[in-house]
Amino acid sequence: MADKAVRLIKRRQFLGASLVAGVGLLQACAPSATPPTTTPAPATAKPASQATAAPAAPAPVATTPPTKAPAAATQAAGPKRGGTFTLATVAAITEFNVYHPVTGQAPLDHALHNSLVHYDARLQLQPELAEKWDISADGKTVTLKLREGVKFHSGREFTSDDVKASVEFASTDLQSTMISMYKLIKQVETPSKYVAVFKFDALYAGLYDLLDMLWVIDKDTIADRAKSVVGTGPFKLDKYLPNDRIEMVAFKDYWEKGKPYVDRYVCRVIPDAAALTINLESGAVDCISGTSYVDAVRLRGAGGKYVVDMGPPGASIYDIGINVTIPPFDDKRVRQAVAWSVDRARFCRTTLQGLSEPTCLMWPKHSWAYFPDLQGKIGYDLDKAKALLAAAKVGEFETELLTSTKRAFGYGDLAQLLQADLKKIGINAKLADVDVAVYNTRTLTKFDEIIMAHTYGRANRDPGTLVTGAKAWTNLKEGNWTHWDNAEWDRLRTELNGTLDQEKRKVTARKLQEMALDECFTIPVATQPQVSVYASYVKGFTYTMMNEPFVGDVWLDK
Repeated sequence: MADKAVRLIKRRQFLGASLVAGVGLLQACAPSATPPTTTPAPATAKPASQATAAPAAPAPVATTPPTKAPAAATQAAGPKRGGTFTLATVAAITEFNVYHPVTGQAPLDHALHNSLVHYDARLQLQPELAEKWDISADGKTVTLKLREGVKFHSGREFTSDDVKASVEFASTDLQSTMISMYKLIKQVETPSKYVAVFKFDALYAGLYDLLDMLWVIDKDTIADRAKSVVGTGPFKLDKYLPNDRIEMVAFKDYWEKGKPYVDRYVCRVIPDAAALTINLESGAVDCISGTSYVDAVRLRGAGGKYVVDMGPPGASIYDIGINVTIPPFDDKRVRQAVAWSVDRARFCRTTLQGLSEPTCLMWPKHSWAYFPDLQGKIGYDLDKAKALLAAAKVGEFETELLTSTKRAFGYGDLAQLLQADLKKIGINAKLADVDVAVYNTRTLTKFDEIIMAHTYGRANRDPGTLVTGAKAWTNLKEGNWTHWDNAEWDRLRTELNGTLDQEKRKVTARKLQEMALDECFTIPVATQPQVSVYASYVKGFTYTMMNEPFVGDVWLDK
């Protein structure tokens, strides 16, 4: 076990007040000069390592019924070893690309890979492949001391060259939805085998978010990502059957000694949400991700047989994206008409089963960039939508509405709901419900969609991370699907990320929010509960703020 002093988070005084994760998280009333060391993260975030100096994790918030406590003998003996943990999800992966954060990829991320660091349950950075880090007084240089002796699944040793290669890949691969954030790292120096240095042109207020989301890939095999993967994670690939399952075995040379606890990890693809639940209830799988919220509510009342976990709050938000370059949507009044045609309350009441609230704002309630007085500035009013179309002198017309029912629960329902209401105002939207691979290609490579049902992530991080690391809120040159390109928007994004003064950041964030409400290129609908349901014998199930489970920590009490 590494010495405590080696694993301490090194903060310069300059950064101690602001560059912690809580700059953008869960501290709506906290003063800007106080680090949120006592503010808990989402209840099921990974606990702090026992070897770190971080404070103990708080008691979990009761977002789901408590799991049954293990027997006294099990508690005394510690986690049980062995067995196979099987998780099923509705979405298949399109390639083994940890920088392509889609539903099918998330269950694999922390199984096959490691990041440089990760947030613990108090939103403090904890060491992973970087044992410690030092940040210069001006915030433009980050020096990382890397963990020695880490091996890739191929047996090759992990070094600073792999960190450099990972940054280069993340900042150039168009599948990376956070490409604009990684591009902020202007240079990676490798002065030694176990030291990597990041150079920035300017201070970046979301730096800790960036480090938390910087995965290490194997530079020698990443080109084969369509069919195979090599990482440093607790599991290595054993078998891959596209659109069916991914089977992984415990990596015996994993650097975190004693983990993983289970021998095998199987990730199955079950595209139908109802079938997903049936497989859990029959015992064919141990955990499901992406089930219908109707089933989630029902399983929550199953007498403690299952744990229904709502996932990290505010991590993802349902939205409608519009290509602003295609007439008549190049007129913002037409986009506004679409925004006023979204029955958010009905979507939350029916599809989301009351587990979420409607919103027209880009940041969730717990963010300090959430402005309550702006909530409801856009609602559901078909008469107003018709008036906006009339003002734009737009008559009845046809368009396409892209969705993918199999990509994530709710996509299909949201599209159908919007389609019906758009017809009432004279917009005949043809529904294109496509496979996940087609949806991803059209939105991440071709950028040829017109209107689409979608979800964006990174909403529960620093507010600046959302407008830097989510393509729904970036700009055209960074490969966004809306083709939104606006100099003032870019100036405000840069301003938001270029200071540690939270009061100034609030002013800028409000300007961005007001502009988003006016331009309607991305139209928020409701927060997306990222529900996982697992049998009560599954223990140690925790996840990142992007709902990526730490599978190496899972064990089976059966």
